[in-house]
Amino acid sequence: MAPLHRSAVVEELTQDQIEELREDFEFNDGDNDGRIQFAEFAELMTLLEADMDEHDCRLGFREIDTDSDGAIEFDEFVAWWTTD
Repeated sequence: MAPLHRSAVVEELTQDQIEELREDFEFNDGDNDGRIQFAEFAELMTLLEADMDEHDCRLGFREIDTDSDGAIEFDEFVAWWTTD
């Protein structure tokens, strides 16, 4: 699956949807650094009751982290959260 770019995803969202996603992102960004680190992502998977072991969680994290910088930025979060 090709990564979605922010502009393609955001164009389809309303301002209210973007604001809601921003709130969700910030809630999961425990240290408020503007990025979701792996530990924060793992906590999110627990909150979502995703039945994932650490290996699967790391695979999912790497798939979402499309720029491979070791964190999920807001653009990546939006693309992931809004993908069917």
